[in-house]
Amino acid sequence: MKINITKETFLEGIQIVSAGTSARTTLPILHNFLLEAKDNKLKLVRTDMEMATVHYVNAEVEEEGSITVPMKEFSDIIKNLPNDKEINLYSDENNKFHIKSGKSKFWVIGTPKSEYPAIPEIEKNNSVSMDPMELKNMVEKTAFSASTQETRYILNGLLWNNTADKFEIVATDGGRLALATHPALEGSQEFKIIIPTKILSEVCRFIAIAKPEKDTRITVNVSSNQVSFCMNETTFISRLIEGNFPNYNQVIPTKKNMGFEVFTKDLLASTRRSALCSGEFGATVKYKVENNAIVVTSNSQNMEFVDELPIEYTQDPFEAAFNPAFIIDVLKNVSAEKVSFSFVNASQPVLIEPVGDTTFKYVIMPVRA
Repeated sequence: MKINITKETFLEGIQIVSAGTSARTTLPILHNFLLEAKDNKLKLVRTDMEMATVHYVNAEVEEEGSITVPMKEFSDIIKNLPNDKEINLYSDENNKFHIKSGKSKFWVIGTPKSEYPAIPEIEKNNSVSMDPMELKNMVEKTAFSASTQETRYILNGLLWNNTADKFEIVATDGGRLALATHPALEGSQEFKIIIPTKILSEVCRFIAIAKPEKDTRITVNVSSNQVSFCMNETTFISRLIEGNFPNYNQVIPTKKNMGFEVFTKDLLASTRRSALCSGEFGATVKYKVENNAIVVTSNSQNMEFVDELPIEYTQDPFEAAFNPAFIIDVLKNVSAEKVSFSFVNASQPVLIEPVGDTTFKYVIMPVRA
């Protein structure tokens, strides 16, 4: 293989394929990534056996070929090459990969493509396309509610439920739930799959970097055991999580016996202050609602906090306590100026909704104060 490429183009491609995969592995080959040159394109591939990223960049290909090289060492070399010089790359018969830029020369030992794990073919029997910014918004405003505990594997992903009526993304860790709703995705079969949070985070990161134009679409291909996301020159592939996701509709309160609206930024700021005094373990913040006000309190062994915010509320007084981190996560991800809190009673989960936006719903279990 022999190619010429600019540092900016090459570095951008390396960054895209390097971020999402895990460095923790007992297989030495997974510390490498694959480079494959053909038709004036350089294909970059990285996998950790759970997910894979494939990205194409433009390059002058003098001789087609392929090789895998260590990701960390190779990317460190490219980062430190001169910015204004073209990079010349070629591999020899001993799997040495030579790097030249200006007067600087390196080589690293690579391995043949045949030793690298094969990337599964993308099945396109059930494909949908979305506005990438809409997808990013739905994922980012729900993913924080997914579990991070490895023992709760089913909850380490987001449920994607596409029916004839609507498309939903759901995340829960057992103590809270986030739901995003979108009109049904056109031209697709109905599906219900659980996608690992890790790949969705990488897709969102990539969308943010790519800054897609208004008419750009991201294609999602769904099969029985994998999902892929394709946009422009980049593809993400991941295994699905197998199992039964909890019945989230049973968790969402349908009755609203008590409730109030409050300015999002005000309650966020008050809850953040309250969290400072809530203690490290079993942190709790209390919200007491009465006489057109919400009183926010917390205390620990050495500290205490009290704050009051005006609201419109004239029903019977009540008090509920929550994990402040759960409330903060919701409020900092809500775009609306105000949010509504709805209760069946003080001991039941609260339903939080952005005022004027029916796209998102959040449910949080109360804690015993």
